[in-house]
Amino acid sequence: MSHYSLEAYTSTAGSALRWLCDDLGLFASPAELGEEAARVPTRPGRTPRFVPALAGVRTPAWHPEATAALSGLTLATTRADIARAVLDGIAHSVCDLIDGVAATMGTPFTRLRVGGGVSSSEPLMRIQADLTGLPLERVADSATASLRGTAYLAWVAQGLWDSLEEVVEAQPPGEVFEPALGPSAREAQRAAWRATLAAHLGEPVPPR
Repeated sequence: MSHYSLEAYTSTAGSALRWLCDDLGLFASPAELGEEAARVPTRPGRTPRFVPALAGVRTPAWHPEATAALSGLTLATTRADIARAVLDGIAHSVCDLIDGVAATMGTPFTRLRVGGGVSSSEPLMRIQADLTGLPLERVADSATASLRGTAYLAWVAQGLWDSLEEVVEAQPPGEVFEPALGPSAREAQRAAWRATLAAHLGEPVPPR
């Protein structure tokens, strides 16, 4: 049986956190950034916006030359506001990927499974679940999920597992983050993000 995968790519997620913490020194660690972000609720029209295009934009429009942007700052903006804007920007970028993949497949997602180092951020996972409107399962031992996935593919190819379905069923359950944002509030936030991205890129952004 043949299996096919559809991949989408965001150039900046965990690297944005490392840049803010290690290079700029605005936060001691990604964990501290997450703690600060968790203190700030989204305030439509008042929350700063961060476009995490530190290495360009590929989805929903192809702009590899694009740069990042932090906008909406005032004298009242705090470190916590900036932290929240960064996590919001990453989550919106991932939502753009999900929308693009769903449109290409011609069918919506029903759930998401996540792994990798950046998935250790609980505030980010909660924001991501809210913005996608989908249950988000963080796989067990998520930091090594990508490495294990590569190994599982090789093991199935060599016959050590009968199928990918068997591999999936053998995985221990992970922590699930349920969306807490209603549909109208979610769409309002996504629409505001698309407007921010379109203004930054200088062209309309395709709707979801």
